[in-house]
Amino acid sequence: MVNNAEQGHNSIIESFRALSGKEELLAKVIDFFPYLIQVYAPDGTSVLVNKALLDEYHLAGPEFIVWKYNVLKDPSVIATGKYDLIKRAFRGETVFVQDIRVPIEDITERYGIHDLDILAAYQDITIFPIFDDQKQVIYVAALLINRRVYRGKDEVEKAKEHIENHWMEPFSISETAKAACLSKAHFTRLFRKHTGMTPHEYYINYKINKLKEKLLDNNLSVAQAFAACNLDYNGHSAKVFRDKTGVSPSAYRKMSAKKNWGLSMEEQVKETRTNLDELFRLAVERQELLVKVIEFFPYPIQIFSGDGTARIVNKAALDIIGIKSMESHVGKYNVFRDPIVSALGATEKVREVLRGKTVYLTDFNAPYQDMVRYFDVKDRDIQTISADITCFPVIRSDKGVECFAAVFFIKKIYKGKEEIGWGRQYIEAHWQEPFDADATARAACLSKAHFTKLFKKHTGVTPYEYYINYKIIKLKEKLLDVNLTVKQAFAYCNMDYNGHSARMFKQKVGLSPSAYRKMSGSSE
Repeated sequence: MVNNAEQGHNSIIESFRALSGKEELLAKVIDFFPYLIQVYAPDGTSVLVNKALLDEYHLAGPEFIVWKYNVLKDPSVIATGKYDLIKRAFRGETVFVQDIRVPIEDITERYGIHDLDILAAYQDITIFPIFDDQKQVIYVAALLINRRVYRGKDEVEKAKEHIENHWMEPFSISETAKAACLSKAHFTRLFRKHTGMTPHEYYINYKINKLKEKLLDNNLSVAQAFAACNLDYNGHSAKVFRDKTGVSPSAYRKMSAKKNWGLSMEEQVKETRTNLDELFRLAVERQELLVKVIEFFPYPIQIFSGDGTARIVNKAALDIIGIKSMESHVGKYNVFRDPIVSALGATEKVREVLRGKTVYLTDFNAPYQDMVRYFDVKDRDIQTISADITCFPVIRSDKGVECFAAVFFIKKIYKGKEEIGWGRQYIEAHWQEPFDADATARAACLSKAHFTKLFKKHTGVTPYEYYINYKIIKLKEKLLDVNLTVKQAFAYCNMDYNGHSARMFKQKVGLSPSAYRKMSGSSE
Protein backbone atom coordinates (compact mmCIF):
# COMPACT_ATOMS: atom_id res chain seq x y z
CA MET A 1 0.00 0.00 0.00
CA VAL A 2 2.75 2.39 1.00
CA ASN A 3 4.76 1.51 -2.08
CA ASN A 4 1.81 2.34 -4.33
CA ALA A 5 1.35 5.64 -2.56
CA GLU A 6 5.02 6.40 -2.91
CA GLN A 7 4.80 5.66 -6.62
CA GLY A 8 1.90 8.09 -6.87
CA HIS A 9 3.96 10.68 -5.02
CA ASN A 10 6.86 10.19 -7.45
CA SER A 11 4.59 10.47 -10.49
CA ILE A 12 3.33 13.85 -9.28
CA ILE A 13 6.88 15.07 -8.78
CA GLU A 14 7.68 13.98 -12.33
CA SER A 15 4.62 15.87 -13.57
CA PHE A 16 6.01 19.00 -11.98
CA ARG A 17 9.29 18.43 -13.76
CA ALA A 18 7.50 17.87 -17.04
CA LEU A 19 6.02 21.37 -17.04
CA SER A 20 7.35 23.39 -19.95
CA GLY A 21 10.54 25.23 -19.11
CA LYS A 22 9.34 28.18 -21.13
CA GLU A 23 6.04 28.38 -19.25
CA GLU A 24 7.79 28.09 -15.92
CA LEU A 25 10.14 30.92 -16.87
CA LEU A 26 7.30 33.20 -18.01
CA ALA A 27 5.51 32.57 -14.72
CA LYS A 28 8.68 33.55 -12.83
CA VAL A 29 8.97 36.76 -14.85
CA ILE A 30 5.57 37.93 -13.57
CA ASP A 31 6.48 36.93 -10.03
CA PHE A 32 9.66 39.05 -10.21
CA PHE A 33 8.01 41.86 -12.21
CA PRO A 34 8.95 45.15 -10.49
CA TYR A 35 5.57 46.78 -11.15
CA LEU A 36 2.20 45.91 -9.62
CA ILE A 37 0.07 43.38 -11.51
CA GLN A 38 -3.45 42.26 -10.63
CA VAL A 39 -5.64 39.88 -12.65
CA TYR A 40 -9.44 39.87 -12.50
CA ALA A 41 -12.18 37.44 -13.44
CA PRO A 42 -14.78 38.75 -15.97
CA ASP A 43 -16.98 39.95 -13.08
CA GLY A 44 -14.12 42.12 -11.69
CA THR A 45 -13.09 39.81 -8.83
CA SER A 46 -9.33 39.63 -8.16
CA VAL A 47 -7.92 36.16 -8.94
CA LEU A 48 -4.16 36.80 -8.92
CA VAL A 49 -1.66 39.37 -7.67
CA ASN A 50 2.12 39.45 -7.99
CA LYS A 51 4.70 39.93 -5.25
CA ALA A 52 5.27 43.60 -6.12
CA LEU A 53 1.62 44.37 -5.29
CA LEU A 54 1.82 42.52 -1.98
CA ASP A 55 5.00 44.43 -1.09
CA GLU A 56 3.55 47.79 -2.10
CA TYR A 57 0.51 47.37 0.14
CA HIS A 58 2.40 45.57 2.95
CA LEU A 59 0.26 42.44 2.64
CA ALA A 60 1.44 39.15 4.12
CA GLY A 61 -0.14 37.08 1.35
CA PRO A 62 -2.52 37.13 -1.63
CA GLU A 63 -5.41 35.84 0.49
CA PHE A 64 -6.02 39.41 1.67
CA ILE A 65 -7.04 40.45 -1.88
CA VAL A 66 -7.67 37.41 -4.06
CA TRP A 67 -11.38 36.50 -4.21
CA LYS A 68 -12.16 39.36 -1.82
CA TYR A 69 -11.56 42.53 -3.81
CA ASN A 70 -13.71 43.52 -6.83
CA VAL A 71 -12.43 46.39 -8.98
CA LEU A 72 -15.88 47.03 -10.50
CA LYS A 73 -17.42 47.48 -7.05
CA ASP A 74 -14.66 49.63 -5.57
CA PRO A 75 -16.16 53.06 -4.62
CA SER A 76 -12.76 54.75 -5.06
CA VAL A 77 -12.62 53.46 -8.67
CA ILE A 78 -16.13 54.73 -9.34
CA ALA A 79 -15.23 58.10 -7.78
CA THR A 80 -12.40 58.62 -10.31
CA GLY A 81 -14.98 58.97 -13.06
CA LYS A 82 -13.12 56.30 -15.06
CA TYR A 83 -15.52 53.45 -14.37
CA ASP A 84 -16.91 53.29 -17.92
CA LEU A 85 -13.40 53.48 -19.34
CA ILE A 86 -12.22 50.59 -17.12
CA LYS A 87 -15.34 48.61 -18.01
CA ARG A 88 -14.26 48.73 -21.67
CA ALA A 89 -11.31 46.48 -20.82
CA PHE A 90 -13.79 43.83 -19.70
CA ARG A 91 -15.37 44.14 -23.16
CA GLY A 92 -12.06 43.44 -24.92
CA GLU A 93 -10.21 46.79 -25.22
CA THR A 94 -6.84 47.80 -23.85
CA VAL A 95 -7.35 50.88 -21.69
CA PHE A 96 -4.80 53.45 -20.47
CA VAL A 97 -5.58 55.56 -17.40
CA GLN A 98 -2.99 58.16 -16.39
CA ASP A 99 -2.33 60.24 -13.29
CA ILE A 100 -5.05 58.74 -11.11
CA ARG A 101 -4.71 60.12 -7.61
CA VAL A 102 -4.78 57.20 -5.18
CA PRO A 103 -7.08 57.69 -2.18
CA ILE A 104 -4.53 56.97 0.56
CA GLU A 105 -7.19 56.96 3.29
CA ASP A 106 -9.25 54.28 1.52
CA ILE A 107 -6.23 52.06 0.93
CA THR A 108 -5.07 52.47 4.54
CA GLU A 109 -8.50 51.44 5.81
CA ARG A 110 -8.88 48.54 3.36
CA TYR A 111 -5.46 46.92 3.75
CA GLY A 112 -4.34 48.19 7.13
CA ILE A 113 -1.23 49.83 5.70
CA HIS A 114 0.85 51.61 8.32
CA ASP A 115 3.24 53.45 6.01
CA LEU A 116 1.31 56.65 6.52
CA ASP A 117 3.83 59.37 5.87
CA ILE A 118 2.71 59.74 2.26
CA LEU A 119 1.97 63.18 0.89
CA ALA A 120 0.28 61.83 -2.23
CA ALA A 121 0.26 58.82 -4.52
CA TYR A 122 -0.54 58.60 -8.22
CA GLN A 123 -0.98 55.68 -10.60
CA ASP A 124 -0.62 55.14 -14.31
CA ILE A 125 -2.78 52.10 -15.06
CA THR A 126 -2.88 49.89 -18.14
CA ILE A 127 -5.78 47.44 -18.20
CA PHE A 128 -5.83 44.77 -20.87
CA PRO A 129 -7.97 41.73 -21.69
CA ILE A 130 -6.83 38.11 -21.91
CA PHE A 131 -8.69 36.04 -24.51
CA ASP A 132 -9.39 32.35 -25.03
CA ASP A 133 -9.17 30.62 -28.41
CA GLN A 134 -12.73 31.79 -29.23
CA LYS A 135 -11.70 35.45 -28.65
CA GLN A 136 -13.79 35.62 -25.49
CA VAL A 137 -12.48 37.66 -22.54
CA ILE A 138 -11.55 35.17 -19.80
CA TYR A 139 -9.49 37.51 -17.60
CA VAL A 140 -8.56 41.16 -17.38
CA ALA A 141 -5.12 42.21 -16.15
CA ALA A 142 -4.01 45.55 -14.75
CA LEU A 143 -0.48 46.94 -14.71
CA LEU A 144 -0.20 49.65 -12.05
CA ILE A 145 2.79 51.97 -11.93
CA ASN A 146 2.79 53.92 -8.68
CA ARG A 147 4.41 57.24 -8.00
CA ARG A 148 4.45 58.01 -4.28
CA VAL A 149 5.38 61.31 -2.70
CA TYR A 150 6.78 60.70 0.81
CA ARG A 151 8.06 62.59 3.78
CA GLY A 152 11.13 61.09 5.38
CA LYS A 153 11.13 57.74 3.57
CA ASP A 154 14.84 57.78 2.73
CA GLU A 155 15.75 58.43 6.36
CA VAL A 156 13.63 55.54 7.63
CA GLU A 157 15.07 53.18 4.98
CA LYS A 158 18.60 54.08 6.14
CA ALA A 159 17.59 53.23 9.70
CA LYS A 160 16.04 49.88 8.70
CA GLU A 161 19.22 49.03 6.81
CA HIS A 162 21.28 49.92 9.91
CA ILE A 163 19.13 47.67 12.12
CA GLU A 164 19.37 44.75 9.69
CA ASN A 165 23.17 45.12 9.48
CA HIS A 166 23.59 45.26 13.29
CA TRP A 167 20.93 42.82 14.49
CA MET A 168 23.51 40.67 16.31
CA GLU A 169 24.48 43.64 18.50
CA PRO A 170 22.45 45.12 21.38
CA PHE A 171 19.94 47.66 20.09
CA SER A 172 20.98 51.32 20.26
CA ILE A 173 18.35 53.96 19.51
CA SER A 174 21.04 56.66 19.42
CA GLU A 175 23.11 54.88 16.78
CA THR A 176 20.03 54.02 14.73
CA ALA A 177 18.78 57.64 14.80
CA LYS A 178 22.27 58.82 13.87
CA ALA A 179 22.23 56.49 10.83
CA ALA A 180 19.00 58.21 9.76
CA CYS A 181 20.54 61.67 10.39
CA LEU A 182 17.63 62.60 12.69
CA SER A 183 17.11 63.40 16.35
CA LYS A 184 15.98 60.45 18.50
CA ALA A 185 12.51 61.86 19.16
CA HIS A 186 11.79 62.86 15.55
CA PHE A 187 13.24 59.63 14.21
CA THR A 188 11.19 57.41 16.55
CA ARG A 189 7.98 59.23 15.62
CA LEU A 190 8.73 59.10 11.89
CA PHE A 191 9.79 55.43 11.98
CA ARG A 192 6.52 54.45 13.63
CA LYS A 193 4.54 56.41 11.02
CA HIS A 194 6.27 54.57 8.20
CA THR A 195 6.31 51.06 9.65
CA GLY A 196 3.59 50.91 12.31
CA MET A 197 6.09 49.96 15.02
CA THR A 198 8.94 51.45 17.05
CA PRO A 199 12.58 50.99 15.96
CA HIS A 200 13.10 48.59 18.90
CA GLU A 201 10.09 46.47 17.87
CA TYR A 202 11.46 46.31 14.32
CA TYR A 203 14.83 45.18 15.73
CA ILE A 204 13.19 42.46 17.88
CA ASN A 205 11.04 41.20 14.97
CA TYR A 206 14.07 41.00 12.71
CA LYS A 207 16.04 39.13 15.39
CA ILE A 208 13.15 36.67 15.94
CA ASN A 209 13.05 35.93 12.19
CA LYS A 210 16.77 35.11 12.28
CA LEU A 211 16.24 32.93 15.36
CA LYS A 212 13.45 31.00 13.60
CA GLU A 213 15.91 30.21 10.79
CA LYS A 214 18.46 28.89 13.31
CA LEU A 215 15.86 26.76 15.11
CA LEU A 216 15.31 24.83 11.87
CA ASP A 217 18.97 23.73 11.93
CA ASN A 218 18.90 20.29 13.57
CA ASN A 219 22.65 20.44 14.17
CA LEU A 220 22.03 23.09 16.82
CA SER A 221 20.32 22.68 20.17
CA VAL A 222 17.69 25.29 21.08
CA ALA A 223 20.21 26.97 23.40
CA GLN A 224 22.83 26.99 20.62
CA ALA A 225 20.30 28.51 18.16
CA PHE A 226 19.71 31.33 20.67
CA ALA A 227 23.46 31.77 21.19
CA ALA A 228 23.97 32.04 17.39
CA CYS A 229 21.67 35.07 17.54
CA ASN A 230 23.51 36.55 20.53
CA LEU A 231 20.61 35.70 22.86
CA ASP A 232 20.61 33.90 26.20
CA TYR A 233 18.15 31.00 26.30
CA ASN A 234 16.16 31.74 29.46
CA GLY A 235 12.61 32.28 30.63
CA HIS A 236 12.48 35.88 29.42
CA SER A 237 13.82 35.24 25.91
CA ALA A 238 11.61 32.14 25.50
CA LYS A 239 8.60 34.26 26.53
CA VAL A 240 9.49 36.98 23.96
CA PHE A 241 9.71 34.27 21.28
CA ARG A 242 6.34 32.83 22.31
CA ASP A 243 4.70 36.28 22.35
CA LYS A 244 5.91 36.90 18.80
CA THR A 245 5.23 33.48 17.25
CA GLY A 246 2.49 31.97 19.38
CA VAL A 247 4.55 28.88 20.31
CA SER A 248 7.59 28.09 22.43
CA PRO A 249 11.03 27.68 20.72
CA SER A 250 11.01 23.89 21.15
CA ALA A 251 7.38 23.63 19.96
CA TYR A 252 8.25 25.76 16.90
CA ARG A 253 11.10 23.38 16.06
CA LYS A 254 8.92 20.29 16.47
CA MET A 255 6.06 21.80 14.51
CA SER A 256 8.33 22.71 11.61
CA ALA A 257 10.14 19.37 11.59
CA LYS A 258 7.15 17.09 12.09
CA LYS A 259 4.02 18.55 10.71
CA ASN A 260 2.37 15.11 10.47
CA TRP A 261 3.83 13.53 13.61
CA GLY A 262 0.44 12.03 14.70
CA LEU A 263 -0.12 10.06 11.47
CA SER A 264 1.08 6.63 10.46
CA MET A 265 3.58 6.37 7.61
CA GLU A 266 0.83 5.17 5.28
CA GLU A 267 -1.44 8.04 6.31
CA GLN A 268 1.39 10.53 5.92
CA VAL A 269 2.11 9.36 2.35
CA LYS A 270 -1.59 9.42 1.49
CA GLU A 271 -2.00 12.95 2.87
CA THR A 272 1.14 14.09 1.08
CA ARG A 273 -0.16 12.72 -2.20
CA THR A 274 -3.53 14.46 -1.75
CA ASN A 275 -1.80 17.73 -0.93
CA LEU A 276 0.52 17.40 -3.90
CA ASP A 277 -2.37 16.65 -6.24
CA GLU A 278 -4.09 19.87 -5.19
CA LEU A 279 -0.84 21.81 -5.20
CA PHE A 280 -0.07 20.57 -8.69
CA ARG A 281 -3.51 21.56 -10.00
CA LEU A 282 -3.27 25.04 -8.52
CA ALA A 283 0.31 25.47 -9.74
CA VAL A 284 -0.64 24.54 -13.29
CA GLU A 285 -3.65 26.87 -13.28
CA ARG A 286 -1.60 29.74 -11.90
CA GLN A 287 1.24 29.11 -14.32
CA GLU A 288 -1.10 29.03 -17.32
CA LEU A 289 -2.62 32.34 -16.24
CA LEU A 290 0.77 33.99 -15.74
CA VAL A 291 1.85 32.84 -19.21
CA LYS A 292 -1.29 34.41 -20.69
CA VAL A 293 -0.52 37.69 -18.92
CA ILE A 294 2.83 37.79 -20.74
CA GLU A 295 1.23 36.74 -24.02
CA PHE A 296 -1.34 39.54 -23.98
CA PHE A 297 0.85 42.13 -22.22
CA PRO A 298 0.46 45.39 -24.19
CA TYR A 299 4.08 46.49 -23.70
CA PRO A 300 7.12 44.78 -25.26
CA ILE A 301 8.83 42.22 -23.03
CA GLN A 302 12.09 40.48 -23.83
CA ILE A 303 13.71 37.77 -21.71
CA PHE A 304 17.47 37.23 -21.94
CA SER A 305 19.92 34.55 -20.82
CA GLY A 306 22.74 35.58 -18.54
CA ASP A 307 25.02 36.15 -21.54
CA GLY A 308 22.51 38.64 -23.02
CA THR A 309 21.02 36.36 -25.71
CA ALA A 310 17.29 36.77 -26.33
CA ARG A 311 15.31 33.71 -25.14
CA ILE A 312 11.69 34.83 -25.36
CA VAL A 313 9.85 37.85 -26.73
CA ASN A 314 6.13 38.57 -26.49
CA LYS A 315 3.83 39.61 -29.32
CA ALA A 316 3.98 43.29 -28.35
CA ALA A 317 7.76 43.21 -28.88
CA LEU A 318 7.22 42.02 -32.44
CA ASP A 319 4.46 44.55 -33.12
CA ILE A 320 5.78 47.66 -31.36
CA ILE A 321 9.59 47.43 -31.40
CA GLY A 322 9.44 46.06 -34.92
CA ILE A 323 11.36 42.81 -34.39
CA LYS A 324 11.18 41.24 -37.84
CA SER A 325 10.36 37.72 -36.67
CA MET A 326 10.70 35.41 -33.69
CA GLU A 327 13.16 33.25 -35.66
CA SER A 328 15.41 36.17 -36.59
CA HIS A 329 15.63 37.37 -32.99
CA VAL A 330 15.43 34.57 -30.41
CA GLY A 331 18.83 32.90 -29.93
CA LYS A 332 20.50 35.39 -32.28
CA TYR A 333 20.05 38.89 -30.84
CA ASN A 334 22.34 39.78 -27.93
CA VAL A 335 21.68 42.94 -25.95
CA PHE A 336 25.33 43.21 -24.87
CA ARG A 337 26.42 43.23 -28.52
CA ASP A 338 23.69 45.61 -29.75
CA PRO A 339 25.44 48.60 -31.44
CA ILE A 340 22.53 50.92 -30.49
CA VAL A 341 22.82 49.99 -26.80
CA SER A 342 26.60 50.39 -27.00
CA ALA A 343 26.44 53.72 -28.86
CA LEU A 344 24.10 55.12 -26.19
CA GLY A 345 26.53 54.04 -23.45
CA ALA A 346 24.03 51.71 -21.76
CA THR A 347 25.78 48.33 -22.01
CA GLU A 348 27.48 48.42 -18.60
CA LYS A 349 24.34 49.82 -16.98
CA VAL A 350 22.31 46.86 -18.29
CA ARG A 351 24.99 44.45 -17.00
CA GLU A 352 24.17 45.56 -13.45
CA VAL A 353 21.04 43.40 -13.68
CA LEU A 354 23.32 40.32 -13.57
CA ARG A 355 24.26 41.36 -10.03
CA GLY A 356 20.63 41.16 -8.98
CA LYS A 357 19.76 44.85 -9.42
CA THR A 358 16.70 46.27 -11.14
CA VAL A 359 17.93 48.75 -13.75
CA TYR A 360 15.94 51.74 -15.05
CA LEU A 361 16.87 53.35 -18.37
CA THR A 362 14.86 56.52 -18.94
CA ASP A 363 14.53 58.35 -22.25
CA PHE A 364 16.54 55.74 -24.14
CA ASN A 365 16.53 57.41 -27.57
CA ALA A 366 17.22 55.27 -30.61
CA PRO A 367 17.56 57.27 -33.87
CA TYR A 368 15.10 56.21 -36.54
CA GLN A 369 17.84 55.39 -39.05
CA ASP A 370 19.41 52.89 -36.65
CA MET A 371 16.03 51.28 -35.92
CA VAL A 372 15.39 50.86 -39.66
CA ARG A 373 18.75 49.16 -40.01
CA TYR A 374 18.12 46.56 -37.30
CA PHE A 375 14.36 46.30 -36.97
CA ASP A 376 11.25 46.25 -39.15
CA VAL A 377 10.27 49.90 -38.64
CA LYS A 378 8.31 51.41 -41.52
CA ASP A 379 6.76 54.60 -40.14
CA ARG A 380 8.54 57.38 -42.00
CA ASP A 381 7.04 60.08 -39.78
CA ILE A 382 9.18 58.90 -36.86
CA GLN A 383 12.11 61.10 -35.90
CA THR A 384 13.26 59.14 -32.84
CA ILE A 385 12.06 56.11 -30.91
CA SER A 386 12.37 56.81 -27.21
CA ALA A 387 11.74 54.29 -24.45
CA ASP A 388 11.74 53.96 -20.70
CA ILE A 389 13.20 50.49 -20.14
CA THR A 390 13.11 48.51 -16.91
CA CYS A 391 15.46 45.51 -16.71
CA PHE A 392 14.98 43.16 -13.79
CA PRO A 393 16.51 39.84 -12.69
CA VAL A 394 14.73 36.50 -12.29
CA ILE A 395 16.27 34.94 -9.21
CA ARG A 396 16.92 31.21 -8.59
CA SER A 397 16.27 29.52 -5.27
CA ASP A 398 20.00 29.82 -4.46
CA LYS A 399 19.69 33.64 -4.93
CA GLY A 400 21.67 33.60 -8.18
CA VAL A 401 20.39 35.31 -11.34
CA GLU A 402 18.72 32.75 -13.62
CA CYS A 403 18.05 35.24 -16.44
CA PHE A 404 16.74 38.77 -16.80
CA ALA A 405 13.80 40.48 -18.44
CA ALA A 406 13.23 43.90 -19.94
CA VAL A 407 9.92 45.72 -20.32
CA PHE A 408 9.77 48.64 -22.77
CA PHE A 409 7.50 51.67 -22.44
CA ILE A 410 7.82 53.05 -25.95
CA LYS A 411 7.46 56.73 -26.85
CA LYS A 412 7.67 57.51 -30.55
CA ILE A 413 8.81 61.04 -31.29
CA TYR A 414 7.40 62.15 -34.61
CA LYS A 415 8.42 64.82 -37.05
CA GLY A 416 6.36 68.00 -37.02
CA LYS A 417 6.21 68.46 -33.25
CA GLU A 418 6.33 72.24 -33.53
CA GLU A 419 3.56 72.28 -36.17
CA ILE A 420 1.33 70.07 -34.00
CA GLY A 421 1.94 72.47 -31.12
CA TRP A 422 0.61 75.30 -33.28
CA GLY A 423 -2.48 73.25 -34.10
CA ARG A 424 -3.14 72.52 -30.40
CA GLN A 425 -2.70 76.18 -29.51
CA TYR A 426 -5.26 77.11 -32.16
CA ILE A 427 -7.79 74.57 -30.81
CA GLU A 428 -7.33 75.75 -27.23
CA ALA A 429 -7.70 79.40 -28.26
CA HIS A 430 -10.90 78.73 -30.27
CA TRP A 431 -12.56 76.02 -28.15
CA GLN A 432 -15.79 78.03 -27.74
CA GLU A 433 -16.23 78.20 -31.50
CA PRO A 434 -17.45 75.34 -33.74
CA PHE A 435 -14.55 73.11 -34.77
CA ASP A 436 -12.94 74.08 -38.10
CA ALA A 437 -10.55 71.42 -39.48
CA ASP A 438 -9.31 73.64 -42.33
CA ALA A 439 -8.50 76.60 -40.09
CA THR A 440 -6.71 74.32 -37.57
CA ALA A 441 -4.55 72.77 -40.32
CA ARG A 442 -3.72 76.25 -41.68
CA ALA A 443 -2.59 77.30 -38.21
CA ALA A 444 -0.15 74.37 -38.33
CA CYS A 445 1.00 75.32 -41.86
CA LEU A 446 0.14 71.83 -43.13
CA SER A 447 -2.39 70.29 -45.47
CA LYS A 448 -5.53 69.02 -43.75
CA ALA A 449 -4.79 65.34 -44.55
CA HIS A 450 -1.14 65.45 -43.46
CA PHE A 451 -1.99 67.48 -40.35
CA THR A 452 -4.73 65.04 -39.26
CA LYS A 453 -2.44 62.03 -39.71
CA LEU A 454 0.47 63.67 -37.90
CA PHE A 455 -1.73 65.04 -35.09
CA LYS A 456 -3.06 61.57 -34.27
CA LYS A 457 0.46 60.13 -34.21
CA HIS A 458 1.62 62.82 -31.78
CA THR A 459 -1.42 62.89 -29.49
CA GLY A 460 -3.22 59.57 -29.98
CA VAL A 461 -6.45 61.36 -30.93
CA THR A 462 -7.78 63.21 -33.97
CA PRO A 463 -7.87 67.04 -33.95
CA TYR A 464 -11.66 66.88 -33.49
CA GLU A 465 -11.36 64.48 -30.52
CA TYR A 466 -8.78 66.79 -28.98
CA TYR A 467 -11.20 69.71 -29.43
CA ILE A 468 -14.06 67.78 -27.76
CA ASN A 469 -11.85 66.62 -24.87
CA TYR A 470 -10.63 70.18 -24.27
CA LYS A 471 -14.21 71.45 -24.37
CA ILE A 472 -15.26 68.82 -21.80
CA ILE A 473 -12.43 69.93 -19.48
CA LYS A 474 -13.71 73.50 -19.65
CA LEU A 475 -17.28 72.30 -19.07
CA LYS A 476 -16.20 70.36 -15.96
CA GLU A 477 -14.68 73.58 -14.59
CA LYS A 478 -17.93 75.45 -15.17
CA LEU A 479 -20.03 72.71 -13.56
CA LEU A 480 -18.13 73.38 -10.32
CA ASP A 481 -19.36 76.99 -10.31
CA VAL A 482 -22.37 76.98 -7.92
CA ASN A 483 -23.55 80.30 -9.35
CA LEU A 484 -24.41 78.54 -12.63
CA THR A 485 -27.10 75.94 -13.34
CA VAL A 486 -26.06 72.90 -15.36
CA LYS A 487 -27.76 74.43 -18.40
CA GLN A 488 -25.89 77.73 -17.92
CA ALA A 489 -22.58 75.87 -17.60
CA PHE A 490 -23.26 74.21 -20.97
CA ALA A 491 -24.29 77.54 -22.50
CA TYR A 492 -21.04 79.18 -21.36
CA CYS A 493 -19.19 76.50 -23.33
CA ASN A 494 -21.37 77.22 -26.38
CA MET A 495 -23.18 73.89 -26.01
CA ASP A 496 -26.88 73.11 -25.84
CA TYR A 497 -27.86 71.11 -22.75
CA ASN A 498 -29.78 68.22 -24.27
CA GLY A 499 -29.79 64.44 -24.41
CA HIS A 500 -26.98 64.28 -26.97
CA SER A 501 -24.59 66.62 -25.13
CA ALA A 502 -25.35 65.02 -21.74
CA ARG A 503 -24.70 61.56 -23.22
CA MET A 504 -21.37 62.73 -24.70
CA PHE A 505 -20.34 64.13 -21.31
CA LYS A 506 -21.14 60.83 -19.59
CA GLN A 507 -19.16 58.86 -22.21
CA LYS A 508 -16.10 61.03 -21.60
CA VAL A 509 -16.33 61.42 -17.81
CA GLY A 510 -18.19 58.31 -16.63
CA LEU A 511 -20.89 60.38 -14.88
CA SER A 512 -23.82 62.54 -15.93
CA PRO A 513 -23.29 66.34 -15.63
CA SER A 514 -25.49 66.55 -12.52
CA ALA A 515 -23.84 63.50 -10.91
CA TYR A 516 -20.41 65.00 -11.60
CA ARG A 517 -21.47 68.23 -9.90
CA LYS A 518 -22.82 66.37 -6.85
CA MET A 519 -19.74 64.15 -6.57
CA SER A 520 -17.53 67.23 -6.63
CA GLY A 521 -19.43 68.73 -3.70
CA SER A 522 -21.58 71.33 -5.47
CA SER A 523 -25.37 71.52 -5.55
CA GLU A 524 -27.74 72.21 -8.39
